[in-house]
Amino acid sequence: MENSDLPPAVTQKASPSNCHVTAGAGCDWPPEPAKPLPSDCCGGGRVSPSNCHVTAEAGCDWPVEPEKPLPSDCCGGGCVSPSNCHVTAEAGCDWPVEPEKPLPSDCCGGGCVPCVMDIYAEEMRLWHEEYCSLREGKRTAQESRDPHTAGPVLSSDKYTAFRLENIQKLTFDTTSDTYVFRFHIPGDRRLGLAVGQHIILRGSVASRSVTRQYTPISPLDARGHFDVLIKVYQTGVMSRYVRTWQVGDMVEWRGPFGTFTYRANQYHHVVMVAAGTGITPMLQVARCVLGNEEDETLVRLLYACRRYQDILLKDVLDNLAAFWNFSVSYYLSQEDQKNFKPKYGDEIHHGRVDQAVLSAELPPPGSGVLVLICGTRSFNSDMEESLKALGFSQTNIFRF
Repeated sequence: MENSDLPPAVTQKASPSNCHVTAGAGCDWPPEPAKPLPSDCCGGGRVSPSNCHVTAEAGCDWPVEPEKPLPSDCCGGGCVSPSNCHVTAEAGCDWPVEPEKPLPSDCCGGGCVPCVMDIYAEEMRLWHEEYCSLREGKRTAQESRDPHTAGPVLSSDKYTAFRLENIQKLTFDTTSDTYVFRFHIPGDRRLGLAVGQHIILRGSVASRSVTRQYTPISPLDARGHFDVLIKVYQTGVMSRYVRTWQVGDMVEWRGPFGTFTYRANQYHHVVMVAAGTGITPMLQVARCVLGNEEDETLVRLLYACRRYQDILLKDVLDNLAAFWNFSVSYYLSQEDQKNFKPKYGDEIHHGRVDQAVLSAELPPPGSGVLVLICGTRSFNSDMEESLKALGFSQTNIFRF
């Protein structure tokens, strides 16, 4: 009796281990791969499943190993990318540079808004966002937004790159040069600042991200451009970056910032006390007052400089002096009184602005007087102390 549980007869076929016949002879075993020639090997020492590697022309689809950067390609900034190495932008890396932490001495302690420490905290937040965006393959904060689209030109929490259009040198001496840099705004648009506001510049120096605050000097209603006055020192981190600028460069800015507010005829007197580049926010306020025919506020500027030739934007100040409610006095601390020739009509004083000067220049303290201060840290502190000694309250003092 035939047992149906027995396996069917098996027909043995030849395998590569004993003999091999062609498919035409009834064999269905796959043909043995052709062995590559020695000349087919790329010499890269890579290992494939068959323990050999041949060039793409010889049928290899293994990815080509990335080229290892040279030691000189590293920026030395300690940055970390997903491959645990960092190379310069020229070598293909676009990782953002970590912001430099300010020293405790960098804070003036005057309650500035924003404080340098606040700016650093915000820069770290932006840096982390840009880093994460790059990790995820997204657009980074370093890329400028399309200025032709609707919305503000600037953003306070993202940097926008503007093309440098013109460089004008104003003054120079043994320690510093002063320039006016003009930046292009596409679409004939306005920058969008309110009176007294400033913006933040970001640059990279020696693999460090540095920031500084500047007040544009162009009129608030200027279209298609904005101007920034910057004093460039022989030493100084940001000065090293600014000295590299050339027309056509893209420079990153964000903003606006500032808590100053002004309402027409809010005060009877606005007295501005400025030193050096501290003239920049004063120009904004003066233009705001003088540009309003309904505003009858009296504006008085006390401008401290070392020498007559150090007076910045003198032609602009001369134009403002043509208005009935604006006047300016220049206080020169290091001018040779015998060998300089001021412009006819200039009100010149030799010496520094001190408490005695403020007492003689300012009207009595009261709600109708606002005193604006902008200069070096020590200048600002001295002026504020002198004003309080004269009876001015903090509500009548604003320090840019």
